[in-house]
Amino acid sequence: MSRPKEIPRFLEKEAVLKPSPLVFVCVPAVDISQLSRIIQMIPRIWKFRRSILIMLTVILFSLVVSVPQAVRAAPSLGLDGVMCCGTSLTTNNPNDVIVVIIECGYISCSDNVSSVTDNSGLDYALRASFAPNDRLWEYYAIAPSTLSSDNITVRVSGQRFFEFMAFAVKGVNIATVFDASPSLPATVGCAGPGPNDCTVSTETSTLDFVIASTAINDAEGCTASTGFTEVTQMGGALDVDYQIVDTLGSKTYFTCSGTDPTAIVMDGLVSSDSRPHTPIFIDGNDGFTTDNGVTGGTGTSDDPYVISDWTIQAQDYGIEIANTTAYFTIINVTISGSGDGIVLSSTQNGVVQNSLVSVSRDSIRISNSEDFQVASNYIYSGNGHGIFLYQSSSFDVSYNTLGGGPFAITGSYLSGASIVGNKGGAEEGINLDHLSAVSINQNSIQAHTPISVYSCGDLTIDSNTVSSPDTGIAVSNCNNVLVSNNNPNLGGTGSNGGVVGIGVDGSDGINITSNTVSYNIGGGIRLTNSARGNVITNNAISDNQCGIQTDSSSSVDQNHVANNTFAGNTQDYCSL
Repeated sequence: MSRPKEIPRFLEKEAVLKPSPLVFVCVPAVDISQLSRIIQMIPRIWKFRRSILIMLTVILFSLVVSVPQAVRAAPSLGLDGVMCCGTSLTTNNPNDVIVVIIECGYISCSDNVSSVTDNSGLDYALRASFAPNDRLWEYYAIAPSTLSSDNITVRVSGQRFFEFMAFAVKGVNIATVFDASPSLPATVGCAGPGPNDCTVSTETSTLDFVIASTAINDAEGCTASTGFTEVTQMGGALDVDYQIVDTLGSKTYFTCSGTDPTAIVMDGLVSSDSRPHTPIFIDGNDGFTTDNGVTGGTGTSDDPYVISDWTIQAQDYGIEIANTTAYFTIINVTISGSGDGIVLSSTQNGVVQNSLVSVSRDSIRISNSEDFQVASNYIYSGNGHGIFLYQSSSFDVSYNTLGGGPFAITGSYLSGASIVGNKGGAEEGINLDHLSAVSINQNSIQAHTPISVYSCGDLTIDSNTVSSPDTGIAVSNCNNVLVSNNNPNLGGTGSNGGVVGIGVDGSDGINITSNTVSYNIGGGIRLTNSARGNVITNNAISDNQCGIQTDSSSSVDQNHVANNTFAGNTQDYCSL
């Protein structure tokens, strides 16, 4: 399938009139003929000066009454007050998120935080706790009104040394305070005690206020990474830095150097510019309306309908689109919750791109659809599938980051498809059956069986890197399949490797060529259940218990085996 044209992105911005010392008054346009008559009347008007002054007063009064009232703009994402070192907290904006970072040290701490309270009666909740040696806690609360000289109290159990800092962040989406990216909050234990550099990284999904909190073993504050700003100078035991980041999926790194860090916690607060929306349901082309979350487009191939920049809490679903033929694009949305994420059924010409979907059930589920693309998304499923595909054709699933759930990508009855450049994994990886004309290329997958295909033909599995404790690439009941340039190097050496690198079961016409197959405690390449008429050439087969392993119905003589390189295998050929 040809890749779609570059997808236009429509961003909806609210027009806001900010307060200003200057007032501009708009006067209605005057008809030229009326203006001419007024000019001609000036000599006569001069005779009646008192009357004209009264008229001008009435006109000016009416104009002043009609001046539009200024609307206060929502605050931009940023700091709005800091409490540290014996001070209190004062803020300038309502609906700030108050963050409290607490550290316990030095070197080790087995004590705990009992409560966080303040004299404004805010309700503080625990967001993160991390204890490699020193301990770090992150608490937060939402302040519906501004705070004035607010005192925050941290109560602890035990006698260890505790230190804390509190600060207010304005412009946060209080409906969805924290970035739903599965990599947040990110934590790392550092190499201390002793001077060392320590780095933590994460992937954000939207415009975020990123916080890096560092426990320090009684030394100076961090020399922080470029782009980060210290909340306030503190030193001694705790350092907190921040950066405002607008990078969907790009890595954000923080390095504390020049001191003695022992642990770092990184987190991200979502900007209020990430607009909340109720779950979206569209049935038929007429359902693409602004009330249903459409932010632009006319539904043509050059100008698809766009659903963008929403933050959605999924219930039964986050976004569901059914029975459509119009072109549409779902882009830069964040969906979390207990239901399915994005559901497409009986659709054509759809694109799901650059979105974060982290839900309990299926993250993306597509059925009876064609000519669609699922690209560059960050997908996490709790108990469901990452991407579920059924009875669909002519589509592209590419460059997605996958995690959690029983299957990363699974599907049945698929044709004319390209599954390229995806990374991550789940309990099982890419698991597909009843396939024709499908390419599975350049993926990097970790799972029990990273790539498994069943009942297939005209298939290509090329240039994938897979890691597994079981079988790396499994081909069953298929014919006319090319398995080439893959690297099923399954996790190490000896007993730490996989069982089978490439397994072919009950299949013929499978061309296994130019693969690197290493460190399997069973067979590097295994043929079973009448796997005959297959070609095995030009593979590098090393450090396996058995290089090429066959059963009695699938002997080497019944297949074409030539020009392979063997090294370090216990046996190059063996039988089950």
